[in-house]
Amino acid sequence: MSTTQKVGQEIRRVRSRMNLSQKDFGALIGKSESQVGAYETAKTSITLDVLFKIAEVAKIRPEELITGTPEKTEKAGWDAELRIYNLDDRKQVMTILAVNGYDVGQHKKKVTPTGKSVAYYVHATDMEGNADTSK
Repeated sequence: MSTTQKVGQEIRRVRSRMNLSQKDFGALIGKSESQVGAYETAKTSITLDVLFKIAEVAKIRPEELITGTPEKTEKAGWDAELRIYNLDDRKQVMTILAVNGYDVGQHKKKVTPTGKSVAYYVHATDMEGNADTSK
């Protein structure tokens, strides 16, 4: 697949995500419906000015039209991650860790693809100078 084709696919994806027709999308970026179609089907190359205008209208970074939507990665910079269901239990565990000198926080992850169900986690990072509770 050529770069022009990839950009065209991304333009179509962005336009569809915005629920706009080619005509409506063209009006937003100052191009005709047929020109938007030509970009999407890679029948014509796109100029940087237009690429930046599309990114502005879609509220994305311009490079996303070339590379695609970046994969969201969870921050894994912590030493431990505990799945704890109950809010009170999460607070208690976080308090214990914080008192012992750990940098703590919480986050959630989608359990289902729709994101309607989530799981809650406590994460901790071992900081230098933590209280040594092993003695």
